[in-house]
Amino acid sequence: MTTFHRLIIDGETYYREVNESTDMYHGELLEQEEVIEILLAEHVSQEIDVDGDKVRRYIESIPTPLYRQVTRDYLDHLERMVESYN
Repeated sequence: MTTFHRLIIDGETYYREVNESTDMYHGELLEQEEVIEILLAEHVSQEIDVDGDKVRRYIESIPTPLYRQVTRDYLDHLERMVESYN
């Protein structure tokens, strides 16, 4: 995993990759947006595109009202979980 140090130079914030075993810097000074892109590329294994309208149509096609409601409740629970992390 890549590790960075935050460096504040003349009041401006930058980041630089550091090898913690040697305590030496690598690469150039980066801005926060660049570091975020690097970390996301390292840690996000896949992108999942959720079509909310399609999900709702599938739920409405469940023939049993009880199962349909359980599925809606579970979806609401998942949405609340996602929102709590934002």
